[in-house]
This record gives sequence, C-alpha cells and structure tokens, in this order.
Amino acid sequence: MEVNYTYSKRRREFGKQCRFADSETSILTNVMPDISLEDQWIPKNPVNMRTNNSVEWSEHEANTERVEYADRGMCHMEGGWPKDINLDDPEQMVRYRKKAEKEESYLQSVMQMSNVAEHFIKQNNSIDIYQSYFTDPSDQKVQTLMPSFRTVAVMPDPCDPIRPVQHISWSPDQDLIAVSYADIGFQAANPQNSSDSFIFTLESNTPYFSIESPHPIITLEFNHRNAQCLAGGLMSGQVAYWDIRKSSANVAISNLRHGHRDPVRSLYWIHSKTNTEFYTGSSDGQVMWWDVRKLTEPTEVIILDLSKNENDGEPEWSRKARTHGVTCMDYDSSIPIRFMIGTETGLVFNGNRKGKTVLEKISATYYCHHGPVYSAKRNPAFSKNFLTVGDWQVRIWSEDVKESPIMWTKHHEVRLTDGAWSESKPSVFYTTRADGFLECWDVLQKQSDPIMTMKVADQALNCIRCHEGGALLAVGGNCGITYVIKMNDWFVTPGKNDRALLMTMFDRETKREKIIEAKQRELKLKTKSSAKADTAMAKLKYDKLVEAEARMIAEAEKEFDDLIATINEQLIDDNNDNKNKLKNRVEVGADELQDQTNVQ
Repeated sequence: MEVNYTYSKRRREFGKQCRFADSETSILTNVMPDISLEDQWIPKNPVNMRTNNSVEWSEHEANTERVEYADRGMCHMEGGWPKDINLDDPEQMVRYRKKAEKEESYLQSVMQMSNVAEHFIKQNNSIDIYQSYFTDPSDQKVQTLMPSFRTVAVMPDPCDPIRPVQHISWSPDQDLIAVSYADIGFQAANPQNSSDSFIFTLESNTPYFSIESPHPIITLEFNHRNAQCLAGGLMSGQVAYWDIRKSSANVAISNLRHGHRDPVRSLYWIHSKTNTEFYTGSSDGQVMWWDVRKLTEPTEVIILDLSKNENDGEPEWSRKARTHGVTCMDYDSSIPIRFMIGTETGLVFNGNRKGKTVLEKISATYYCHHGPVYSAKRNPAFSKNFLTVGDWQVRIWSEDVKESPIMWTKHHEVRLTDGAWSESKPSVFYTTRADGFLECWDVLQKQSDPIMTMKVADQALNCIRCHEGGALLAVGGNCGITYVIKMNDWFVTPGKNDRALLMTMFDRETKREKIIEAKQRELKLKTKSSAKADTAMAKLKYDKLVEAEARMIAEAEKEFDDLIATINEQLIDDNNDNKNKLKNRVEVGADELQDQTNVQ
C-alpha cells in the first residue's frame, strides 16, 4: 500500500542552519495490532521477493584494437659491377663473382656483416615455449602440450552494407584467401548490395584483389594447379571464370539458358590433364561439368532423378520435379572419376562419372539425415570414411555400411552449419554452429564431447575451410568477417600410432554395424516368412469357412426342397379327399332325388 504525504514549510524558514542535539527517545505513536484483520490474511506460497535493490554493475574488457597493415615496395637496382662486365652475359658475372669471393677483403666484410645481422636476428626471434625440443621416443610419451588457438587475421567485408560470408578458398601455392559474399535468404537480398568478392592476404586486413561479378558469388574456388585462376558459381545459376593476371572482370561466363535454374551451391575443380575442368551442383537437382575453354554450355549434365519408371514421353518439368536438390559436394582427388553429393532430402550420393545412365553414375545412396545435409567430407587419410553434418548432429560413415553411421556425436541444441576434417591429423575435425561457436573434435580422445569450443563471432558461422598444412582455419559468418585461426601443434601433428589406431577404430565400428545390419536383415526375413505363414494359415481357414458355409447352404436348400415337396403332397392328398367327399355327396343327393321322383 502506497501512502502520499504532503510537507508544507514557510518560505522564511528556508536556509536556516541545522542544529543537532542529543535527546532522549520519545514515542511519537504506537499502533497496536488489530486482531480482526487476521481473518483477511491470505498466505501466499511460494513467495518470491527481491531483497537486493541496489544497482548492478559489471565490468568487461575487450581488445578491439586492430592493426592495419600496408604493403610498401622498394625498387632495388643491381649495381657495383665493373664497366668491363656485361650484365647481360651471365657467364662473365659468374666468373667475376667467383674471383671476388676469393679475396680476403670480401671474406672480412662478410664476417663483419654476419655478426651484425645475427645479432639483430636473435633479437627479433622469439622462443616458442611449446616447441618439442626432444626427439627421443621415450620422451614423446609424456605430452605436456595443451590444445590452444590464436587468431592471426581478421578480414572484414569492405562493402557497405555488410554481406554474409558464403564460401572460403585457400590458394594452392601461397597464403591467399578468396572470400565470396552473398545473402541467400529468401527475398532477403538487398538489390543495393555489392556483388563483388575479394582476395585477402594474411598480412593485411584490406583486400589484395577485387573480383567483379554481375551477380553475387555463392562459391569461389582457386584452381588447384594455377593460383592465378578462379572459378565461381553465381546466384543466378551461372558459372564464371577469372584470371587475376588480366583484370578484375571475368574472362568467361556461362549462358543463362544453359546453366542452373537455382544458385550454385558447390563447385570443385577436377584433376585432369588440361586442368581446365570443374563441376558444379545446385538446388535445382542438377550436376554439371564445365570446361573453361568453352564455358557457354556444360559438357555433361546429370539430373538427380533416381526413379526407375522412366518414360520417354514424359515432359522434362515432371522429371525435374522429382530431383534431389544439391546442398554440398565433395571430390576425391586420388580417384578423379568419383564424387560425392549431399542433398536437401538428407541423402548422400556416391557417384562414378564413368556410368552411362543416372542409376549407373549414382553407385550408392546413404540415408544420412532427416533434413538437409550441410556438409559431406571424406577423410583425407581414409577415403572410405566420410562425415556428414545435419540434424544438429555430426555422423561418420563408411562406404560399406549404407543403413547407419559407424560413429556420431551428441545431439546439439544449436544447429550445425558446416564441418571439415583436418588436413594433417586424420582424427581431428571441426564444426561451426549457428550461435558463433567453433568446435574442435578428436575421435581418438573423445567421442561424446569436443576437445575445445571457442567463441568466434556473435552471429552464425556459415563456412569453414582448413589449410593444407593443417594449422590454419578460415571461418566466415553472417557478420561479414573472415577469421583466420591458427591451431597449436596438438591439432596439427599426429602421434606415432594415430593412423593405425584410427584405422582400427573405423574397421571395428564398421564390422559392428555390419553385424547389426545382418541381424536386422535376418529379423526382417523371419518376420516376412512368419507373415507369409500366417497369411497361408488364414487363407486355409478362410477356404474351410467358405466350404462349410457352402455345405450348410446346400443342406438348408435340400431341407427347404423336401419341405416344399411334403407340403405339395399333402395339398394333393387333401384335394383328392375333398373331391371324393364332394362326389359322394353328389351321388347321395342324386339318389335321394331319384327316390323322391319314384315316390311321386
């Protein structure tokens, strides 16, 4: 209950000095309890009350400073050669260099320079306290290294407004990163957003090269042989080819009519003799092979329609309506004719390009998830095993087992968006989540929980790409920033027996799943045979019931016929008796009439 008081004071009393003095305690008022109010008291259970009404304060520190790097070059012209030495003749230069290196003055100058250079080099070098200095096998058993990471580069989207990162690609021979940006949400893309993508270096957070495109680029990949060439899939369904030695604009682009109908979700270069071929997949259910020398139309097309009832007169739109949309793909470079496709329906197809028909090209089908497959990656050391990401879970499969995975992680509360194996340590893989966390797993150490979980961004992470060396990870998300994270040696260098232990684990789990599948198959056969026996028994009982019913009907009909015959015989006998009686009555009447006549 709230009580309002009004205090009144005269104006002349304002501003007087307050004089305080000690006085005895005096009771101003004494309110005694009213017993009658006790009946109106209603106890409340439970009672929630806050006792601390003070202001809450929190302190947080964050290092938000970013170092901006700039590349500056210096032109150094070679000089100091005598006039009689022709710089265009390498033989004269080699002879003069050998002659100068034998002089004592040259040796003294090198010694003086080397001492100064060594001094400054030692000053600039820092000691790695986590480095393994002991190579003795007995010392390697004791592992003191703990999992850790370090962010080495942050590459924001230079365009405004900021766009989500959709794909990341590492260059094969140098530390260049190609990042594609696009907003693929349904009707969420702003037409004012830029459609360009960029190439970054690890030393700078500003773009190294700009890639211009008429439409937003969904996936962008470096050529595995030539780091100056890139291929990308656009949101319009087209594919384009760039050569950064020529210009930022594309060198060639496909025809809109002969491309995909939906955005290109995945692209991989093919290891061929010409190194000019790649293949793409889209959510329209088509996989296309392309050649950059003739990019107007694809060289080969597969429509992912696995229905066996093929009809030559069926319209094309009806066939495309049954296709499985492609969400991700994977390519095995050791066997160039093989490929893997993840679909929106939760299926993963293992394909072979040498097949003639669609059913021959799709050699195996795996029922991996109930929802879309966000990532399907083969293990770099064991190509028969691959992981899939979907349904808030990561599952590891074997090509020999199609019904169930051999290993799986816990069911996450947050949706998983992407996953990738480590390129150097075969037992390690990484996953990204929709809440901005990155999880690091090692199946040889733990199967139920990740080894390490790190907060990378405040928004969802969309993609992850591991460098060939295994130490660097590139992660991008909806915030438009690409983070390059360096993992320590715990995630990079495999142990002495890691490969053998992982192979043993995969083989053991594969055999276990095969045994379970065989038991389930046997149980299905038993259930099917028992169902057939029950069906035969039910049919026999039905035949017997039909036969008994027919026999009862025949007996009832016979009894009815006998009853009708008996009734007819009785009627005939009754009629004959009536006729005889009537005849006798007629005869008696005639005799009486004759007698009367005679009497008269």
